Amino acid sequence: REGITRTTNVPTALERAGDFSQSNPPFVIDPFAQQPFPNARIPLTRQHPVGRALAALYPLPNRAVPSQNFVSSPALRDRDDHLDLRLDHALAPSSELSFRYSFADRSFFQPFSGSTFAAVPGYGTDVPRRAQNVMLSETHIFSPTLLHEVRAGFNRVAAGSFHQNMGTSINRAIGLPELSSHSRDFGLSFITVPGFSSLGDEYNNPQHGVTNSYQLLDHATWSRGRHLAKFGFDFRAVQQNAFRDVQSRGFINFLGLTGNALSELLQGLPSYTGGARLDNHQHLRTESYNFFLQDSYRLRSDLTVSAGLRYEYNSPPVDAEDRANIY
Repeated sequence: REGITRTTNVPTALERAGDFSQSNPPFVIDPFAQQPFPNARIPLTRQHPVGRALAALYPLPNRAVPSQNFVSSPALRDRDDHLDLRLDHALAPSSELSFRYSFADRSFFQPFSGSTFAAVPGYGTDVPRRAQNVMLSETHIFSPTLLHEVRAGFNRVAAGSFHQNMGTSINRAIGLPELSSHSRDFGLSFITVPGFSSLGDEYNNPQHGVTNSYQLLDHATWSRGRHLAKFGFDFRAVQQNAFRDVQSRGFINFLGLTGNALSELLQGLPSYTGGARLDNHQHLRTESYNFFLQDSYRLRSDLTVSAGLRYEYNSPPVDAEDRANIY
């Protein structure tokens, strides 16, 4: 656990209600009349309900420092567990069995997603990661000159990055639409208001990927006179299943074209908006076949010459559902 401190600027209670008479500078422009609102107050009839709801998501200031009126120290949480298990067993004087299993699990929460994202609590990122590896091998001595080993292995790595409000539609609660029909994409659109902290969940999330690797190796070592020969094959199959829902909640930018970005938010007048509807899950598959033969010849005690031949075939990755094009 570690407290992460951020200092930023948030609207005051008066500003959230549309009253800028105590602000600096104390004026707001009516974009239609091109004149300041009377008494630097935006009439309630000119305030948009979604804009008011967005402004209400800001925490209230907790210190009287101009342009830095809010400080917070939410906790970063990091749990990292590891487990290793190994078993070696002599099946016979000429045969040995080995088994190994490794497990790693990490749960990491960042209360702030990054320097370019929201600087108020509530919009962090969960970064889980789990890795597993299992291996089984048998080594057999056929003769004093011939050693054989066969090994099978499996490796799985799953990692993701999820916004803190995943599955909770803050958008619908305040009157904004959700662009995605997947509940994993629900949250709050990314809101930019110059002069104040941004609001909303990290727009690159959610994303998640699982990679499975299967491996089978079979090789032998043969010694005869001054020759030491090695030969065998290595087969691997790799699967990757993933998604990355970039901009699945969209963004709304208020640039302050009238001189006050917060007043534009309250009036529901964004400078520009955007978003994405995604259907980009991937199920990639690839295989590799490797064969080798090598001979080391000892000419004398201080000189050995080696020569070998290797063949590799690595298939281009394809999508299991035939959804990918590779040029």
